[in-house]
Amino acid sequence: MTESVIRVEAISKKYRLGVINRRQLVDQIESWLARAWGRPDPHASVFEKATDRMPTPYDFWALRDISFEVNRGDIVGIMGRNGSGKSTLLKLLSRITAPTSGKAFMKGRLASLLEVGTGFNHELSGRDNVYLYGSIMGLKNGEIDEKYSDIVDFSEIGDFMETPTKRYSSGMRVRLAFAVAAHLNPDILILDEVLAVGDAKFQQKCLNRIDEIRGSGVTILFVSHSADQVLKLCTKGIVLHEGRIIGSGTAQQATDQYLKLLNIQNDIDEKGGAGSRAGMFSSKIAEFFARNLNTGSLIMSVPVETSKGNIPVELGWISNERLSTLRTEPSWSASPDIVVNIVTRNMTPEVAHELRMIHSKNGARESWIVFPDGHVDRYTDVAMKPIFNDFKSKTFISNLASLLASLDVE
Repeated sequence: MTESVIRVEAISKKYRLGVINRRQLVDQIESWLARAWGRPDPHASVFEKATDRMPTPYDFWALRDISFEVNRGDIVGIMGRNGSGKSTLLKLLSRITAPTSGKAFMKGRLASLLEVGTGFNHELSGRDNVYLYGSIMGLKNGEIDEKYSDIVDFSEIGDFMETPTKRYSSGMRVRLAFAVAAHLNPDILILDEVLAVGDAKFQQKCLNRIDEIRGSGVTILFVSHSADQVLKLCTKGIVLHEGRIIGSGTAQQATDQYLKLLNIQNDIDEKGGAGSRAGMFSSKIAEFFARNLNTGSLIMSVPVETSKGNIPVELGWISNERLSTLRTEPSWSASPDIVVNIVTRNMTPEVAHELRMIHSKNGARESWIVFPDGHVDRYTDVAMKPIFNDFKSKTFISNLASLLASLDVE
């Protein structure tokens, strides 16, 4: 008989947006008074508008009526587009924040890795943080001693264990954090795409470690935008969209639902022709990115600020590292890593090439132009590190072009 270790009952989370929030209370008071008196907010960012008036608060529901159950030993992949509520759900389960309504029941020792260096005291050394993290999980020093050498070996940062973690790079922090979380025998392990920070070799090492503990009875919740990773590692899957569960079941069923979600139906012209082909191309490219790019996020229909004004990017891909450096509201402050332009009646080759040059100057590492016959022209910025090596990139583009050319769209 299977044993339930996670049970979520009608859990919801509401945030109050549009209020002024500053790092210190004195700044909060100064900002509030300045706006109340109709003066510019001295602590507002350069991108904020109307800083001489009070903002209008409104409610935002990050999650609504989420219910599900996870059995011991299950590896559950949680998928969804950006803003669907994945990270909020994991924070609720990790007890980092409280739900607005509903309940979540957890049975067993929990280890969560939601952000780079989560749970670390950055004034302490790497060694001290290992023992601190273990103590929080309820382990005795003797138990941590037995695992310490394995943790250090796995993290590959043995020379820096006596160094304060505030001097670690983001990659070093995630190496140590994952090593600690994966080796201190948790009953439940929660991972929120933090592996995207590490290099490809360490990512694979982490995935191999997850694969090793699959049969040990550890329950894992694993957020990923990679359908391929979910299919390889997970036994079950959950798909979130706009704060609600829209699909669940086996890993195959969930990934199929997720890839279906990535369809850009609004781009498909019901009358057929160029619009219909562009819609099909967009859908297949989005699916291709999800299956072949293990980290990062798909982006769809976002406005990007350029020297030519705001230019919409209908389809592209951005790395998690780059996304963390950009302002994304009300418009993106720079272009994503990959920008895709599909030639249609409205998007001529000349316009596509002009947009390619604008996005390249605005930080895009690659710009793709897709033609009606499925041919793909790929332009890379020689001053930036390519996303793929030469061999993989040629195979990647070749496979994509073959896939698009095989589509039967009238």
